[in-house]
Amino acid sequence: MSPEIEQFLSGMKKTIEEVVMPNLTDRFAQEQAGIVAASLGFLGLIQDKAFHYELLENQEYKRILTDVCELLNNTFSAPESIVETTSKVTEHFVTDKVDDPTHLRPYKFIRGSNEVMKELLCEFIQQQPEMSAELRAAFEALMKPFFKSIELRERSWVKALGFDPEAEQQADIADLLYKDGFLNTDKP
Repeated sequence: MSPEIEQFLSGMKKTIEEVVMPNLTDRFAQEQAGIVAASLGFLGLIQDKAFHYELLENQEYKRILTDVCELLNNTFSAPESIVETTSKVTEHFVTDKVDDPTHLRPYKFIRGSNEVMKELLCEFIQQQPEMSAELRAAFEALMKPFFKSIELRERSWVKALGFDPEAEQQADIADLLYKDGFLNTDKP
């Protein structure tokens, strides 16, 4: 039997807390060792969810970019810069198709694709001043639930670190990632 990653992280955390920290005399060194131990504890809690976190984001970015492109493609007077960004999205979807079995891709591919899609969405956001008032309102209506979903997920992801004063009101990350034992790909 091979130990789980969580066991390795837990063992390192325990060693730091029970062996290293009590033998440190410098207060700053003790504080730093405590931070390392807390970080190992955090990693132990989330390490098995990182792939699914990225996979869910991949699906959400594909969905939002598809919706944004559809909205913008139905606009007759879209500025050239917006048309160019829409083309970049289409080009990206050649390598990471909307209907691909992304869950079979390597983690680094999914993570890299997510970064590209985030940058493309940022381009659209920066182009809002070029949009008509009506188009900008429709665009913002798409963005609000998307960003709310990201905020909830990110706050839940770091909940265990204890920095968020409202951490206790946050859902556990597993409750946001999974539904009925599967990755929750329902539209936010």
